[in-house]
Amino acid sequence: MDYTEFSTTDLICDEYFQNWVIKPDRETDEFWSSWVLQHPERSQIIEEAKNVLLHIKFKEHLPTLEEMQNSLASTLSIINKLGELRENRKVKIVQLLGVNKILKIAAIFIAASLTGGIVYYTYWNAKTTISAMYGETKKVVLPDGSQVVLNAHSTISYFTHVRKNRPRQIWLEGEAFFKINHINKDENDIKESERFIVSTNDLVVKVLGTSFDVKRRNQITEVILETGKIMVEFNNKFQASVNMLPGQMITYDNSSPPLLKSVDPANYTTWINKKLVLKDASVTEIAQYIQDYYGYKVILQDTAIGNKKMEGILLLNDMKDVLFVLSNTLNVKIEKQGNTLIFKNRK
Repeated sequence: MDYTEFSTTDLICDEYFQNWVIKPDRETDEFWSSWVLQHPERSQIIEEAKNVLLHIKFKEHLPTLEEMQNSLASTLSIINKLGELRENRKVKIVQLLGVNKILKIAAIFIAASLTGGIVYYTYWNAKTTISAMYGETKKVVLPDGSQVVLNAHSTISYFTHVRKNRPRQIWLEGEAFFKINHINKDENDIKESERFIVSTNDLVVKVLGTSFDVKRRNQITEVILETGKIMVEFNNKFQASVNMLPGQMITYDNSSPPLLKSVDPANYTTWINKKLVLKDASVTEIAQYIQDYYGYKVILQDTAIGNKKMEGILLLNDMKDVLFVLSNTLNVKIEKQGNTLIFKNRK
């Protein structure tokens, strides 16, 4: 079975997947564990389908036959009365249905109820996922009109269907710039449903309406506020939340307190226009950015190369141009071997 194109609903309805989630054995566990490792891009859909199946709760108490017969008799009595009113005649029920028919009817009602619950849960928990590949940026307009620019190798996901009385929420992997629409401009009377929330692995950014950049790379999260106000809450409950003002930046790595400092946001969001501003940037830092943006592994043959510094602007439209500039500016030779770039000193 090729599961690569399966949606959340397809997986929920697949018996082999159901067996793995509800009553796993060695065979199903080995298959699905291996499959998830081979298809990491499908992990979110797998988790959504698992959550649906795991949250379906079956009633442990089954009604007795007498209870079922009494309930059915009561229902049929109501049907008779409705029939009398509608047709002015009495509809007689000759006898109650047999036990087997009662059980079949009960099974049909249970199945219909379960299916309805799955459809309802799946509908309201369905998410839209949008990704930008290596070397590209992508502009996204959200259902509320807010705008997001995804940096290379980044992904956002959000609930497909608008949920009334609930905040707008985005899950981010990588880096994105957000320009959020105001729902209510009165900061003294903000309802929870009027907030906008961006979640990463280690923190949550709560917004009313503003523009800011969130970056999650290599176990480090950065939040840069351009305009408006935001509150950053950390998944580490021992870490106090931080209210940010325009021109401030938070750096957080989950192993130490967050670092809050003043910056020029423009220097951190030039990637939106395919530019990278370098201010006393080391080659080690530039190499990390190349890995994040283009997906190439970078090896510095000599540690002295990594300590070299650069200033200026790199245009990110074409990786060949970036490597040409770096090679000539740093006086190094850059060799490309498959998916690896090797920086070497010139002889």
